[in-house]
Amino acid sequence: MKTYTLSDFRIPAGKDIILEDEIARELHIPVSSFKVQKIVRKALDTRKKDYPVWVLTLQLEFYSSPPVHPALSEIQPLKIEAYTPILVHNPHPYIIGMGPAGLFCALAMVENGFKPWLFDKGDSLEERLIKVQDFWQKGILDENSNVQFGEGGAGTFSDGKLTSRRNDALTQRIYSELIKFGAPEEIAYEALPHLGTDGIQKIVKRIREYLITKGCKFHYRTPLTDIKLSEGKVSQVAFGNQWQEPEIIILALGNAARNTWKMLYEREIALAAKPFAIGFRIEQKQSDINRWIYGNESWSEILGPASYRLACKTGFTFCMCPGGNVILASSENNTVVTNGMSFSARKGIYGNSAIVTAVSAKDYGTGIWDGMNLQIDMETKAFHKGYLAPAQKADDFLQNKDSFVPLYSTCLPGIYPFNLNRFFPSSITSRLSSTLKYCNHIFPGFYTDAILVAPETRTSSPIKILRKEDYLSSLSASNLYPIGEGSGYSGGIISSAADGWRLGERFRIY
Repeated sequence: MKTYTLSDFRIPAGKDIILEDEIARELHIPVSSFKVQKIVRKALDTRKKDYPVWVLTLQLEFYSSPPVHPALSEIQPLKIEAYTPILVHNPHPYIIGMGPAGLFCALAMVENGFKPWLFDKGDSLEERLIKVQDFWQKGILDENSNVQFGEGGAGTFSDGKLTSRRNDALTQRIYSELIKFGAPEEIAYEALPHLGTDGIQKIVKRIREYLITKGCKFHYRTPLTDIKLSEGKVSQVAFGNQWQEPEIIILALGNAARNTWKMLYEREIALAAKPFAIGFRIEQKQSDINRWIYGNESWSEILGPASYRLACKTGFTFCMCPGGNVILASSENNTVVTNGMSFSARKGIYGNSAIVTAVSAKDYGTGIWDGMNLQIDMETKAFHKGYLAPAQKADDFLQNKDSFVPLYSTCLPGIYPFNLNRFFPSSITSRLSSTLKYCNHIFPGFYTDAILVAPETRTSSPIKILRKEDYLSSLSASNLYPIGEGSGYSGGIISSAADGWRLGERFRIY
């Protein structure tokens, strides 16, 4: 039997069809001559309004010679990255951070006999959920345990998107691990898979339970506070006033790890500033979004709530949450940070997305902390009415006038009216305005009834912990391994998990 890939196979959405019959018709062969092994990828093409089409990539097995067809090609094995194993004595490496990078690094390590110890400044997921609700409902912020910090990482309170720009063996392994812990099998081939914050939380708990059975230890409310270097290595690490001597330290930080970055810099660990993006979230009726994408809002009953992803020279949409909520995601007292969140059902009346523009040294200066300080300045400035987010009608923002009509937002815990033209630097305001107008060109009415909620500042880390490309270790300490989003090497759940796995699978005990 011979296995081939059939690409760009298109079938109308919303119709009951027998896939094998449609393939046989396309290839002009009998159904009995092949077998569908699996769906490799499934995406929705909505360019022709009111006529959505599924675009499939399929893996087919032929019982005899395959037909000649331009969309058929022999299967090429996914490239497996070659690496030099990292040999260590101690079976208990320290992993600092329990987000996707840290958890998946631990999952890879236990396969090779390790029993890593995981540390996080925040709480267990169950305790963290209580802290987040206290923040949203009572305005009580725990700087150590919040939307940003704690078991599961920032992605725990998000739309739970599982998209990746890569389709290599490593990415597929991450999907298979997620499926093993309860994610639906469709995430392995859907173009825009997601779990929702409820789905992510269930998987985080199952991963923790599994790692504990493998001998791993979880240390909550245990922030890394200091390190000591000796002869090109980290010789000791401190958790509060307690010093320890691990053989290996893995930094799986989140993109809000400001105190840790400063401590590392003071200890002469090589860091560098990196570009990121800044903007606001736009909130729109989900029924309008469905109509823009599908052409007819009723398609959402079949295909689910619609999503969009737009980009132009001045900016782009980011982390769109269909049927979701805008949330405050502050991690420092007297600051306001926004993000988006949705549950797996995406049943909310409103959808929201970040609209951001890339910022670099041209915007904030060449100092290593200048980008981070720009974030802090905006987050502090937004704290004007307590833990409420500044908001404005999108129309009024573009006309640079105050919004006097009552504003409604799903934002937890709430909003207050403010002219965002006085909030951002003029150059950033100009680029965000241009991006809004571009989006309106693509989808007329895009901002007509929309609300803007600011600021969106935590799109990615403003700092990179420099590491060796081949060994993945810090340039400054051979036994210190920075991974994930807060170390500057990923952006999102899947890429962070992949970066963690990539490192974790290299370790061997000798």
